[in-house]
Amino acid sequence: MQTRLAILEEKGYDEKKIAREVGIKELKAKIKQSQVRLRAIDANEKRTAELATIKAERLAKPKEEASKAKKQEEPPPETKPKKKKKKAEDAEPQPA
Repeated sequence: MQTRLAILEEKGYDEKKIAREVGIKELKAKIKQSQVRLRAIDANEKRTAELATIKAERLAKPKEEASKAKKQEEPPPETKPKKKKKKAEDAEPQPA
């Protein structure tokens, strides 16, 4: 981009004409796209690092602590047994 700007300045273009020049616009668009991609990659790497630290902490805890925590939770309330429906064989056939 710097070389393109230097060429245009040698030809005598002013700031406004340089800003409207097609080659410069294309280069600026590519730079913006690259910056967006790099930000996405950085965010992904940051999230991966956070997950790795969480996983390391989880693995560092002894299994006994985790099992004790589960046992201390209240058991789920008991549900009533469901009634079984009669089979179609026991029901009387309906006239057609």
